[in-house]
Amino acid sequence: MSNRDVQPFRFACPSCGSAIELTVEQGKKPKLYGAESYPLEEHFTGENPFIDLHIDFPVSFEPYVMGQTPFLKAIGRIGQENFEIHNFRLNALNDLYKKHEVIERVVNLHKRKRNKILSELADKEFNEPAKSFKDCDINMMMYCIIAKVFYPFSTPTSNSEDVSLYLTTFNEIIATDKNKMDSFVKELIESKFLFNLQEDCFEIYPRILELELALRPALFLDYDKEYIGGDEKVPYRVSSREFKNYKDLYKDISEIISRQIVLVAGVNNLLKRKNHNKFSDDKIKSLNDFANKPFGKKIEFIDDTWLPISKSVADNQLRNAVAHYKAEYDEVSQMITYFPRQEGMKQEKPNEIYFLGFTRKILDSYRLMHSLNQLIKCLLNYDFFMRKEK
Repeated sequence: MSNRDVQPFRFACPSCGSAIELTVEQGKKPKLYGAESYPLEEHFTGENPFIDLHIDFPVSFEPYVMGQTPFLKAIGRIGQENFEIHNFRLNALNDLYKKHEVIERVVNLHKRKRNKILSELADKEFNEPAKSFKDCDINMMMYCIIAKVFYPFSTPTSNSEDVSLYLTTFNEIIATDKNKMDSFVKELIESKFLFNLQEDCFEIYPRILELELALRPALFLDYDKEYIGGDEKVPYRVSSREFKNYKDLYKDISEIISRQIVLVAGVNNLLKRKNHNKFSDDKIKSLNDFANKPFGKKIEFIDDTWLPISKSVADNQLRNAVAHYKAEYDEVSQMITYFPRQEGMKQEKPNEIYFLGFTRKILDSYRLMHSLNQLIKCLLNYDFFMRKEK
């Protein structure tokens, strides 16, 4: 068992496919839905179906073997040292997941510019009051809260590495022509593109906490060598929630990344051509024109990018299929079958991915969105402290 205070398990009956849910809560009698419980008078023989369950890591679809618990199998797959790191993140989530409603309130107060109440709440819940009610200090407070609450979903040094890369890149542009950087940031500010994009990023964070259960096994894959480098059809089971809870989250994160890539393109144009509106392809007339292109096409128009985008994140086929209800989910096998191609009424060429692979793509997408949110922070700080023309 996990050491999370509430452990909701979900699986499908192998015979009829109906959902069975079991909730184990500390100090309370377990709750069972969709099935009835019977006492086991002897050792389990394998005569009836057997299903491994655990909320903290993926479990296999293998037959029952006495003594081979999900916990021992997990340590066997990643080793004791990696398991301790994974367990450290899980222990943090055991406390932090309860904060999702508080984070949601923080985001709402920030959106409505209720800075006094926001600062008081940040002080009470996270010991992060704003130094003042100026935009720069409120902004710093928000990113301090995010860093404090969401570190279990990131790799240990990702924030500092991201910020270091962004500042180094800015310095390279400024050394050539600071006015060009100022012009880029001015357009982002005056169009309100940067502020609106930041708010959309902030709104994802409470949803990540609310749906953290299925992301726990995805975090485990950071260390699972059997999975790393393979395709997304490695057969592991996720023991909680269901596919439909995560479809909208995946789609919304992808839409935000599609808009964040506008920032990547603008910086790329400054580095390569000293004009944020000038692309290598004359078909794109400006950054505003680029912003209207679909996600998949945007990547093609950024030449030799300074910030590579993972192919796992830029999965246009899966994203489009999920967004347009062209995906089917088998609860028993946890296989997602999706139809990315335009085949008219015929759907003869499906792709497949296990639910675990899908949650891993959500985690990868979140990490990119979070990384690019650090770029937003750096651009705003540039506007606060370095841009000449206000």
